[in-house]
Amino acid sequence: MSDKKSYMNQSNLITEGFFDKLKSLLGFDSKKVKVLKKDKKINQNLKNLNKSWSSIEKHIAKQYGQKVKFNKFKLSDFI
Repeated sequence: MSDKKSYMNQSNLITEGFFDKLKSLLGFDSKKVKVLKKDKKINQNLKNLNKSWSSIEKHIAKQYGQKVKFNKFKLSDFI
């Protein structure tokens, strides 16, 4: 019997639609997400978080001579 190869990406099976359903269960509808995106306090804290990660990158480069690049956070990472 021959082995059939599946071309379906197995890592996406779990995440496909899972987080959308989770958002809807937690009550994050599109109106609330739009309000959060415009919230100055949340945006300022997100900028501070990214600045802190940049500071850590610079510290690692200075202390250990190894350049590290962390991805910047976006609001969509938390919602």
